[in-house]
Amino acid sequence: MEDLLIDPPRDESAERAVLGAMIEDPETIPYVLEHLTRDDFFIEEHRRLFDVLCKLWEERGPAWDDIALKHYLQKEGLSERIDLSYLEKLLEEATHGPLLESAIHVVKEKAGLRKILEMTMEVLRGVKENRDFPDLIDYITQKSIELSQQYAKGDVRHIWSVVQEVVQIIERFSREERLITGLPSGFTDLDRLTTGFHPSDLVIVAARPGMGKSSFMLSMAINMALEEKVPSVIFSLEMSAHQLCMRALSMLSDVPLQKIRTGFLSEEELKRIYDAAETLSKCEIYIDDSPSLSTIDVRIKARKLKKEKGVKAVFVDYLQLLKPPSRKSSRQEEVAEISRSLKALAKELTIPVIALAQLSRQVEHRSDKRPQLADLRESGQIEQDADVIIFIHRPEYYKKNPPPEEQGIAELIVAKQRQGPTGIVKVAFLKETAKFKSLKFPTETMPYKEEEEIEKEDIEELDIDF
Repeated sequence: MEDLLIDPPRDESAERAVLGAMIEDPETIPYVLEHLTRDDFFIEEHRRLFDVLCKLWEERGPAWDDIALKHYLQKEGLSERIDLSYLEKLLEEATHGPLLESAIHVVKEKAGLRKILEMTMEVLRGVKENRDFPDLIDYITQKSIELSQQYAKGDVRHIWSVVQEVVQIIERFSREERLITGLPSGFTDLDRLTTGFHPSDLVIVAARPGMGKSSFMLSMAINMALEEKVPSVIFSLEMSAHQLCMRALSMLSDVPLQKIRTGFLSEEELKRIYDAAETLSKCEIYIDDSPSLSTIDVRIKARKLKKEKGVKAVFVDYLQLLKPPSRKSSRQEEVAEISRSLKALAKELTIPVIALAQLSRQVEHRSDKRPQLADLRESGQIEQDADVIIFIHRPEYYKKNPPPEEQGIAELIVAKQRQGPTGIVKVAFLKETAKFKSLKFPTETMPYKEEEEIEKEDIEELDIDF
């Protein structure tokens, strides 16, 4: 370690080759700038010369000569440290084409190694100073993600190459007999409206407490596993793995959850639970009920599970319980950061991320208890980041004597869908087992409108000239 501190990773000849190319052929400067920054150079004179060359390009484009370069070096106080003989040396070592690409790669790689060394030293200092272990883990994780993002940037693509891929996807869709082109939730009417959950989608499932968010999430995970053979992971911050599995057994066996919890079961009910357990054993569902998970933890674990287990969907229960990547001055900023991180995860892994979210209490204070986008708690950023927003609403929950048509019915309100229509579909909800299921006969999708839109239409119908 001491040797590395005295002699950190670097390749001075590669740095000279890159700078020489920039001087000899200024047209290469934009290409170099796509890959390197001043901090990637180790030698201080090289950093400052890089700044000068970039400034020359910015002000004059490729139309400058040795005289202009010398003038700028003098202006920056570098004429003595980078004299004519050193410039000639740089020109002698200049490289182009594949060799320049290789030199850039070496410079970038050495810079990355120095950053890893810097991170390691900071961790060692933290150990020496007895810093909290979780804080050190968070630091290592955050820095590792920053490095991976910095050194694995996506390339800019011509639209034609993207169009070709999209056409192939459309052709595949047209060959399929069913209309569901994404991952089905297992709820017929909902899937007909959304066409399933698609790669890179951030899907928000929001409701007030008691509506059955966790049960709905669990139903989707089980449906995907049984009907589509799709592996998924549930990050459960609210319920333990035992609680989730107990609920899953109740759903599949149709044995009331309360009876399972008390243990007062008949032989026939016990047999149904054993059968349900056998069914669950075939489901590729992974559960992480670690307390105090951060978005960084979720990202690392989800990436690993996708690589090792082929996970194709991520569930989070629920969004507001996650810790943000860094502390913010307000809770609203923290929730916004969590939302952005989950959307970034969906894009990075190219799989849908389905996150549950808690709605604010203002729903309870309205005569119409049906949720609206404004009810998303603590952050409007969630609405911006989400590709699909689904509210769960059970009208009977708020009524002492609900009418027969509302009993055992839940509304799935698709309030936002970036690539499709909004609407309201109905499903059955069996309270004793907290089980959601498609209605026996498909129902017509109801239109969804926010309260403001309804009021506006009412005003327009009055035909009053204000």
